[in-house]
Amino acid sequence: MKSIIAKNLFKAYPKPKSQEPFYAVKDLNFDINEGDIVAFLGPNGAGKSTTIKMLCGILTPTSGSSEIVGKHSGSKEANLKLGLVFGTRSQLYMHMTIYENLDLISEIYYVTGEEKKKRIQYLSELFQIEHHLKSRARTLSLGERMRCEIVAALIHKPRVLLADEPTIGLDVVAKNKLREVIKSWQKEEKATLLLTSHDLSDVEALCHRCILIDHGQKQYDGTLTGLKGDLAGLRRIQIITADKNKILMNHVPLVKPIQTGDEYVHKYEMNTQQIPMAETISKLSSHYGDSLQDLQIFEVSLEEVLGARFTKMAVQ
Repeated sequence: MKSIIAKNLFKAYPKPKSQEPFYAVKDLNFDINEGDIVAFLGPNGAGKSTTIKMLCGILTPTSGSSEIVGKHSGSKEANLKLGLVFGTRSQLYMHMTIYENLDLISEIYYVTGEEKKKRIQYLSELFQIEHHLKSRARTLSLGERMRCEIVAALIHKPRVLLADEPTIGLDVVAKNKLREVIKSWQKEEKATLLLTSHDLSDVEALCHRCILIDHGQKQYDGTLTGLKGDLAGLRRIQIITADKNKILMNHVPLVKPIQTGDEYVHKYEMNTQQIPMAETISKLSSHYGDSLQDLQIFEVSLEEVLGARFTKMAVQ
């Protein structure tokens, strides 16, 4: 079953003193299966947030349509199956305690009685916010509040969660903890997650598929590995040596040495699609011998991949 369907979505805004409108989203089509975790990526101004707002009914499309679990976006039936998290906006009332917020939101979504108590208890334990339930929302740190925001979005057991920058402003430790909890929730309830984030470590930690848009149009829809394209096989190798007299190895074809400015740190770049990693490691180990103290291998980052793609799209 399809949890999300976007069909020929357009969103146009009139331009002052111009007959041609500005299209924030233009003929956008995609669908997402039930239980999938998908990243929705693009540069600033690509149309991501506009699309999210159309999917949840905040904005009405100029033309086209979208559905949430078979129900028309913006309808009461769709909203009852939908959870929303906007990292830059809060759905909590700052003067109320977290429990009072969750109690109110539960009632709005017709979650009452014993079911409400069980749901609040389950999510509070999962997201580790039990000790915040009696605290007023305004007294919490950003990381603490974001956990509460997500619990509020999941209180009615939605089949789809739209998360727009859910880890924005969080430190590395808080981000990692929140990702793990989101994984646990998604696995437990088999819900669909559409994630929009500029923090690509979120994407790599949570998603296998991504949809890439630019100027409101879909540019790519597939696996993260496929998104990397020719860069998928790129690896960077860092060597730490105990002997500063050991020079960079520069006699192996297809292995590019990189100067670092540090006599004890040597870096190389190679492509596993052109030369086996095992062969490269063997040659490096032989070259450095007993002076080799450490060897690390790094894949190309998603930031680099998207930077290269966005640059290419801008030129086109």
